[in-house]
Amino acid sequence: MADLLISSISLPFYTVYTLMDFTWPFGYAFCKMYMLFDFTLCFETIVLMLIISVDRLLMITLGPSYAVQITKKVGVAQVCVSWVVSFLVYGPAIIGYNYWTGESIVEDMDCDTGFANDHVFTTITAFIEFGLPFVCMTIINWLIFVQIRTRIAVGPAQRNARVKQDAQNESHGVDEEGPTVADSTDSDQRLTKAAKFLAMLVVAFLIFWAPYTITTIIISFCEDCVNKSLYEFFNFVLWMKSTVNPFLYAYNSPRYRKHFKTFLTLNGRLFKTCRNPPANEDSTRVQTNVSVA
Repeated sequence: MADLLISSISLPFYTVYTLMDFTWPFGYAFCKMYMLFDFTLCFETIVLMLIISVDRLLMITLGPSYAVQITKKVGVAQVCVSWVVSFLVYGPAIIGYNYWTGESIVEDMDCDTGFANDHVFTTITAFIEFGLPFVCMTIINWLIFVQIRTRIAVGPAQRNARVKQDAQNESHGVDEEGPTVADSTDSDQRLTKAAKFLAMLVVAFLIFWAPYTITTIIISFCEDCVNKSLYEFFNFVLWMKSTVNPFLYAYNSPRYRKHFKTFLTLNGRLFKTCRNPPANEDSTRVQTNVSVA
């Protein structure tokens, strides 16, 4: 939803703003609302990546108790808190920065944040928005990698023990249910794929967000030190991350792929309508065929 809202709110209006030579025709109040949505949505996509990374780490470390502790209510609470946090990072400053300072640097027919030239505020928020999440996701992914390597290293010994136990049970005529060798191997493969997926998220985050964040900090210190067209290009590159995210999720998660297809086809009703024409249409075809015969 966050990626979809970015594509339907952030990109269209800013494209008009860019094509009109950075002239904002939608008014001051709507500019405030637009920036509030844009900054909140962009930061929300980052917080959700952090939640996904932490969730995968808990899935590995908690083991069987994961499903008991991380319930649907916990997941909903995490997402709700993430939206509140995303709003609080930039929302108050976007709404009231010019009132706090008693002046506004935004010119008429322009749409920009009041703190664009405040290098202290910009540097701090850039660290919160990019630096801290990148470090956290890198550490979490390293911990996941270590956990998976440890689990895979121990796996052969456990599988050999399981094979011996199965052989003994079979010789004594005992039918004991439990995780099989195939189940253990499949679990290791899923964990390895999950780790690669999280690594792809971190790399994509670095590629799409680093240019914008670095140039934003530079501009706060020296407005003329970065070419404006280049900076706007980096802005669009940042938004394009929301185009890549769904494909990354769908490529690495069959469950996400299933739900993504469900949403896009309106729970399958689109294809069902195409395959099964209305009853009156079928009857018309039958009557036509009979008359022709």
